[in-house]
Amino acid sequence: MDGDIRAIHLLYWAGMQEKLEMDTVIWALDNAGGNKKAVVTHLLRLGFVFMTDHEARKLGRGLSRMRDEAAQEHDMEKMEFFHSIRNCTFLRGVRNFYI
Repeated sequence: MDGDIRAIHLLYWAGMQEKLEMDTVIWALDNAGGNKKAVVTHLLRLGFVFMTDHEARKLGRGLSRMRDEAAQEHDMEKMEFFHSIRNCTFLRGVRNFYI
């Protein structure tokens, strides 16, 4: 995934939203290229309009792991990315999303 938002939209129009799982979003946290924030937030918006409690907790665990790794590695870029996702508008209204 190179960060090209157009590719995400093409996959969405091809039916990806029916197969998108939270594991894919968590994978994108570590592996997306380009504008990582845009990639992750687009995946969340397209695939998780109504996020279940289980999905919210799973995302929270993935982001917590990322935060802990960034702190341990003193990786400010990763920590800034963590904060950008944690504070994105989409996640503000999600229930049971804890970090």
